[in-house]
Formats: sequence, structure tokens, C-alpha cells
Amino acid sequence: MNTARILYEQYKVLPKKVRKELKALIISEDEPEASNSLMAEIEHGLEEVKAMKEGKIPVRTFEDIKRDLRNGE
Repeated sequence: MNTARILYEQYKVLPKKVRKELKALIISEDEPEASNSLMAEIEHGLEEVKAMKEGKIPVRTFEDIKRDLRNGE
């Protein structure tokens, strides 16, 4: 059995949600902007933390962030 076939067999047994995420990751690897967008997101997060420390925006806890993610914000 070749490697591609083994990977495909493993892919088939994954839950549907995980297969969708994996497929999106594989596709994003082919796009050169993918790494740039990750870096942009990290930089944006660091800017938010800096603004929170300076008191420019309200402080958010990790629980607030998790709640926002669950609500799709």
C-alpha cells in the first residue's frame, strides 16, 4: 500500500468536522498568503494586548475570548 493510500484510509475514518478542517489546512498550505495571514493575526493580537496594557481598550479575559469564539464573533 502506498503512502497516499494509507493517508486516504486514515482520512476516511476521521469525523466529518475534522476532515473538513484538515482539507482546509491542506488547501491553505498551497496558498502563499496563508503564512502571511497567520503572521498578521499574531501581530494584530499583540497590538490588542499592548492596547489593553495601555488602557486604550477594555481588558478581556480568556473566558471572554472563548465565549466570543463559541458565539462566532
